[in-house]
Amino acid sequence: MSIAAAALMCHAPIVVPVIGGARGGDCAVTTRAMRSVAADVVAQAPDVLVLISPHAPRQRRTWGVSADATLHGDFRRFGHAELSVALPGAPGAARSLAAAASRVELEVTDLPADDLDHGATVPLWFLAEAGLRAPTLLVALPYPGAGSEARFGRLLRDVAAARGERWAVVASGDMSHRLQPGAPGGYHPRAHEFDDAFVAHVRAADYTRAVAPDEALQELAGEDVVQSTAVAVAAVNGAARGARVYAYERPFGVGYMEALLYAEPTPARSHT
Repeated sequence: MSIAAAALMCHAPIVVPVIGGARGGDCAVTTRAMRSVAADVVAQAPDVLVLISPHAPRQRRTWGVSADATLHGDFRRFGHAELSVALPGAPGAARSLAAAASRVELEVTDLPADDLDHGATVPLWFLAEAGLRAPTLLVALPYPGAGSEARFGRLLRDVAAARGERWAVVASGDMSHRLQPGAPGGYHPRAHEFDDAFVAHVRAADYTRAVAPDEALQELAGEDVVQSTAVAVAAVNGAARGARVYAYERPFGVGYMEALLYAEPTPARSHT
C-alpha cells in the first residue's frame, strides 16, 4: 500500500512538556501517548508525512496544501516563542496533488506554511522529537459539510502510489471541548457521549461509524476530530492493520486521543 501509516494525534499545546509545566502531570498519559504514536509513525520512514490540521486557514469547499520548501511554526501564542518546529516541505508532492485533484474535481489552493497553527505545531513537535526528517505536507480542511474528505483521502493514496512513494498521514484533532464546567467550549452534560462512541468505534476498528457520528451529538460536543480522521481513514481505505489506541483522557474538559489507525510492518533497517 502507498500509505505506510495513518495516525490520530491531539493538538493541545499543554501536552508539550515545556508548555504544560506544573500542570503537565495532569495530562502525562497523553504526553506519553503522543511520544509513542510519533515514534511508530517515524519508524515507518515515510517518504512524505501528511499532516491534516483542523486549525489551518479554511475555505468553503477548497482544500489547502502547502507547497513551501520549509514548514515553520512556534509556540509564542502560548508563552514560549523559543519553542519551535521547522521541517522540510514537500513542494513536488504538493504539485502532484494539485494536478491530480483537478482531474477528480477537487479544489486545491496553496497554503502558506511559514506560521503554523497549533493544530500542526503540536503533533509536528512530537514527530520532530521522534526524529522525523521526511518532507512534510500541511493540509487545511474545507468547511464542515463540504463532503469531500473521503475523496481527498483517496487522492493522497493515489498520488503516493503514482509517485512510487510511501506516505504517512497524521490526522490532528481533539474531541469534545465541552466535557466539564469551565471547559473551553462551555459545558454540555451529553458531550461525553460523543467521545465515548468515537473511542469505542476506533478501538473496534469500526472507522466507518467513527467518522459518521450522530450529527446532533457531534454538534453539541464541539469537536474538531471527525473531518481530519475521515481523511486518514480514507487514505488507507478503512484498513486497520497494526491499529492501536494508545490513550484517551480528558483532564481539562477536552478529550484527547492518540491512536495508530493503520501501519505497515516496520521496514527492515540496514546494518551496514
